[in-house]
Amino acid sequence: MAFLRLWFTAYRSPVRFADGLHDKPAPDWGLVAIILRGLIDSLLLYLPIYLMGRQPPTPSYIPIFSTEHYYRTLIFVGPLVFLAHWLMEGALMHVLLRLTRRRSDVDLILNILGMTTLAIAAVILAWYWLCIAAGWGDQYSLGISHLIIDGWGIAIAVVAFKRLLGVPIWLGVLLQILGIVTWLPLGMTFMRSPL
Repeated sequence: MAFLRLWFTAYRSPVRFADGLHDKPAPDWGLVAIILRGLIDSLLLYLPIYLMGRQPPTPSYIPIFSTEHYYRTLIFVGPLVFLAHWLMEGALMHVLLRLTRRRSDVDLILNILGMTTLAIAAVILAWYWLCIAAGWGDQYSLGISHLIIDGWGIAIAVVAFKRLLGVPIWLGVLLQILGIVTWLPLGMTFMRSPL
């Protein structure tokens, strides 16, 4: 119950979210959050889209994954991609904080990233389905709207980094932007837009 309460606190109050995350088992909660994020996409986005018979607008860049069945592939591969990025992003942020001689705790960083990603994923999923149901947009407009929603995730994470690790706001924003940049190679290679 505490996990769900903290998750929903991220929507109402980033400060209370950060304070609530302080004493939670790390990186355990971040791992559970990133697994849930992967399952949300797999079961509530890619599985229904696959069952609807849709094909991605961008062909597969990976020869062993056929474009025709790419959404089926994402049901299984998507969570692994999210897990890999979560670990890479957490490690990068930890190293950058240590290189700038700032306090860092990689487990706490992974908790912040996992829980923030989960909170934003639920909003992005709802937005995707609204766009699909209404027939709005294409993969490009969906990508732009995704980045706008990510701005809210950046704000939540920056507050958590500031309150829990003492990271200055400017550095927190920079770290979050670098996190998005590290996602681009993985996202562009493996993931596909539902529109």
